[in-house]
Amino acid sequence: MPYALTLTHLYPDHLNLYGDTGNLIVLKRRCQWMGIDCMVQPLTMGDRPTPGHTDLYFMGGGQDNDQVAVVDDFHQLKADTIQADTEAGVVFLGVCGGYQLMGHTFLMGNGEETPGLGIINVRTKAPGTEVKQRCIGNLIGELSADIYTEITAMYASPKPVPRTIVGFENHSGQTYLGQGVAPLAKTRVGFGNNATAEDEGARYRNVFGSYMHGSLLPKNPHFADYLIWLALRRKYQDDTLRLPALGDREELEAHHYAVQRYGRG
Repeated sequence: MPYALTLTHLYPDHLNLYGDTGNLIVLKRRCQWMGIDCMVQPLTMGDRPTPGHTDLYFMGGGQDNDQVAVVDDFHQLKADTIQADTEAGVVFLGVCGGYQLMGHTFLMGNGEETPGLGIINVRTKAPGTEVKQRCIGNLIGELSADIYTEITAMYASPKPVPRTIVGFENHSGQTYLGQGVAPLAKTRVGFGNNATAEDEGARYRNVFGSYMHGSLLPKNPHFADYLIWLALRRKYQDDTLRLPALGDREELEAHHYAVQRYGRG
C-alpha cells in the first residue's frame, strides 16, 4: 500500500532562525527515499488549520518579539484544532523558541509573563535581569530508554542505531517539565532544558520539544525516521508498520563525529 504524509510548517515567516527549516527538508527527503509521498504546507499568521488534515506539525525558533507575535494568532485561529490533533496523537516537533512556545507560559527576565500555546505541560523562564546566563554550545544527549527501544524495532531489517542525539543549543530560557511530560534525552554534554536539570527536551504523547539546532534532524536520522514512523503508524492505524532501513552513511558519520569530538570520556 502506498503511504502519504502531510507536514505542516507553523509560522515559517516568523519562526525561522538557526536553519531549523532543514528539519522539514530532511523529513521530506527521507520520506521520498522510503517511497512515502510527502507534502509540506505552511501555516502562517491569519491561517486556520483544517482539523485532522495534518500528520506532523513543525515549529522552529525565533527571536523573542517574533515568538510573542504569534501567540495571539495561535489562540484565536489555531489552538483548538492543533490541541485536539496533538491529543489525538498527531506528531508535533518544536525546536528552541518553538519548544518554549509549546508550553503554558514564558516568564521574561523583567517579570512579564507571556502565555504559551498550551500544547505540552512545560514552563520556561528567563534567568532574570541580574543574571543573564545563556546555555550555549554543543549538546549531546542519550535518548530515553522507551524511545530508543521503539527506534531499534521500527525498521524492516536490522541497522545500527545510535543511542545518542546531537545538536547545538543557544538559549537563555530555562525550561522545566511538568507532570505527565518525560525528557527526550539525558544530557551527556551541554545543558539541555536548563542549567541544572541534566535532561534535554520533552515528550508528551507524540509531541516533542528540543533545544537542539544544527539542524536537529540531519545529524540524527534515526530520530527523523522515528517521527515519520509515529506519524505513519497513527495515520494508518497499523502497529506492525516498519520502515525501510536506509544506509545513512554520511548522516551517521556527522553524528559520530560530533559525539567523538565533543563527548566526554
